[in-house]
Amino acid sequence: MFWIGLTLLGIVVLVILLVLVTDGRYFGKGLMLFVYDHVGPKVFGAHRESGTWHRLIDKLDLRGDERVLDVGTAVGDLPLTLASMPSFRGQVVGVDWSQRMVTTASEEAKQRGLERRVAFQVADLRQGLPCGDGEFDVVICLGLLETLPSPERALQELRRVLMPDGTMVLSLYSSGLWSKVSALSLAWYEKHLAALGLERVETVPCRRSQDAVIAWPRKPAH
Repeated sequence: MFWIGLTLLGIVVLVILLVLVTDGRYFGKGLMLFVYDHVGPKVFGAHRESGTWHRLIDKLDLRGDERVLDVGTAVGDLPLTLASMPSFRGQVVGVDWSQRMVTTASEEAKQRGLERRVAFQVADLRQGLPCGDGEFDVVICLGLLETLPSPERALQELRRVLMPDGTMVLSLYSSGLWSKVSALSLAWYEKHLAALGLERVETVPCRRSQDAVIAWPRKPAH
C-alpha cells in the first residue's frame, strides 16, 4: 500500500512539473494560470535582468522613437528597462495573461515615473492580441512561443501586429531542459519567419540557456 501511494504521489508531482515546464501546453492551462498568477510576481520580481536587456536592445539598433510590444512580459522587466533608457523616447507596451503580473508591472512603472513611456495590459496570445495591424515597430516574445500548442498560429498573430518592415525578436533555447523538449528549432524559425516575409534571421546570445532570434524583412529595416 505504501508503495502504491508513493507511486501515485510521484505521478502527481510529475504531472504538475510537466504542466509548469510546458506552461500548460499539453494540458492543465487552468492550473498553470493559477500557479503563474499567484506565485509568478514574487518569482519573476526577485530576479531582474537589466544587463541582459541592455545587451539585447543594443543588438536591435533602435532609433529611439519606436513603438515596442513585449508579449509574455511577466512583471515587465524588459519594457521597464527599455523605457528607462535616456536614449529611448518611444512607447513600450507589455502584455501578459496574468492580471497579478500586469498589476505588479504597472505599479513598478508608476513608482519609477515611467507611465508615459510604458503601459501594461492583460492579453493571452492564444486568444489574439488587442492591437491593430502593423501597430508596432518591434515585437518581442521570449520564453512563450515554444510553450504553446499552436506556435504557427501564434507567430502569425505576432506578425499581424508588426509593421511590414518591423523587427521581431523571439527566443531559441540553446541548452538546458527546454533545448531538449522544445519543438522550435532554428530551422523551424527560419522556415516560418520566411513565410511571413521575415527572411533575414540572426541569432544572438540572450540568457544563460536562451538565444534571441532577431528577424527582419529581406530589405534592411534600419
